[in-house]
Amino acid sequence: MAAPAGSEVGIYVDLVDQVDAGDAIVTQSGRTYLVVRVRRQERGKHIGRQHLRCVVAEGSAPEGARIHRIRWYPRG
Repeated sequence: MAAPAGSEVGIYVDLVDQVDAGDAIVTQSGRTYLVVRVRRQERGKHIGRQHLRCVVAEGSAPEGARIHRIRWYPRG
């Protein structure tokens, strides 16, 4: 079930680009998440993975926000 607009959610991304607070994440369906906080994993199996805390946006990304497009991969 999708979280409603305004909810804070956690997203984990394996992107080459660094994601920063204030950026926007847009999925293949067009859903937009505004990044509030970022932690980059420094140890373990997925070094470099970015752990994001985001707020689900009601519409599109705000003007001037850097946009990162992602696609979900199947869960195990």
